[in-house]
Amino acid sequence: MKKFLALLMTLAMCLSLAACGGNDGGASAPANNDTPPASTDGGDAAPQFEKQTWKYTCSATENTCWADMGRDFGQMVSDATGGAVTVEVYAADQLTSGNQTEGIQGVMDGTIELSAHSNIIYSNFDSRLNVVSLPFLFDSFDDVDAKLDGDAGKAVGDVVESMGLHLLGIAENGFRHPTNSVKPIESVKDMQGLKLRVAGSELLNAEYAAWGANYTNANWSEVYTGLQTGTYDGQENPLPTANGASIQEVQKYVTYWTGVYDCIFFTMNGELYDSLDPELQKIVDECGLKAAQNQRVLERQGDQEVLAAWKDAGVTVTELTPEAAEEFRQAAAGIYTDPKFVEMIGQDLIDAFTK
Repeated sequence: MKKFLALLMTLAMCLSLAACGGNDGGASAPANNDTPPASTDGGDAAPQFEKQTWKYTCSATENTCWADMGRDFGQMVSDATGGAVTVEVYAADQLTSGNQTEGIQGVMDGTIELSAHSNIIYSNFDSRLNVVSLPFLFDSFDDVDAKLDGDAGKAVGDVVESMGLHLLGIAENGFRHPTNSVKPIESVKDMQGLKLRVAGSELLNAEYAAWGANYTNANWSEVYTGLQTGTYDGQENPLPTANGASIQEVQKYVTYWTGVYDCIFFTMNGELYDSLDPELQKIVDECGLKAAQNQRVLERQGDQEVLAAWKDAGVTVTELTPEAAEEFRQAAAGIYTDPKFVEMIGQDLIDAFTK
C-alpha cells in the first residue's frame, strides 16, 4: 500500500509540473499572440504613448511647403512615438471653409490641434504681432534667422503663447515682393500712384501709402482677375505664393527686395500640449522646431526657383540699389515712431527687433 501511495504522489507531481509549463530547464515559451511581453528589467524599451490623431491646418495649398511642414512634423512624431501619434494635414484651411482667422480660432478653442498661419493673420487676435512686418525690419535671410531664433523671436513667441497656444516653431512666408504690369520699380517715385492690391493689414496699408502707392485690399481669390482686367496694376506677396496663383502670367515686373517680411507661427493648442506626458512634450517640441527649420529651407529654395523661372519667362526683375533701398526705408521710417503703431505693437517689442 505504501509503495502504491508513493507512486500516486510521484505521478501527481509530474502532472503539476506539466500544467505549469515546466520543461527541461529552459525559459518558458511566450504566449502565442502578437503582443510582445512588456519589459520589466528597466532597460531601454521605448515608452508607450496613447494613440492620438491631431489635425493640422494651414493657409496655403496642398502643394506648398506650408503643407509639407505638417507632413514633415507628422512623420517625425509618428516615428518617435512608434506610430502612436498621427497628424492629418488640411491645407487651404479646409476645416474652416478657407477662413484663415477661423483656422487660428479653432486651434485656440481646441477643435483643431495644430496651426500654421502668417503673423499678419495672427495680428487680428493680438495687434502686437504686426511687429514682424514693420518696414525694412530685416535686411537679409541671415538677419531673419538671427532675430527670430534669438531674443526677438522669444519675445514675439511669448505673445503667441499668451493666446492659449504653444509655439512649436517660427517658419517662413518670406519677403513680400511687389509686382506690376506698368514699369520697373527702381525708386520711390516709380511706385507713385500705382494701383496695388495689398494684404488686408493696417500696417501694410500705411507702408504702401508712405511709398506713394494707391493701395487697395481684396480677397486673394479675386486678384488674378483684377490684374488681368487692369483693376489693379500690381500686388505684393512672397514669390512662391504669387507663383502658385500664376501671377507672372499677368505681370511684367517684380521688385525683389527686403521691404516687408512675413513669418509663420506653427502652434499647438495650449491645453492639449499641457496634457501631454513630458516625454511626448519633448518629442513634440523637438519635431516642431525641426519641421519649422526645414520649412524655412524649402521656402527659400522655392523663392529662388520661382525667381529664376520668372526671369526665363520674361518677367523683369529689379533689385534695389543700396541708395534706392535707403530711400524706401526713410520714406516709411515714420511708422516706427507713429503713436498709433507704437501703441498697437508696443515699444518693448519694437526695441526687441531693432536694438
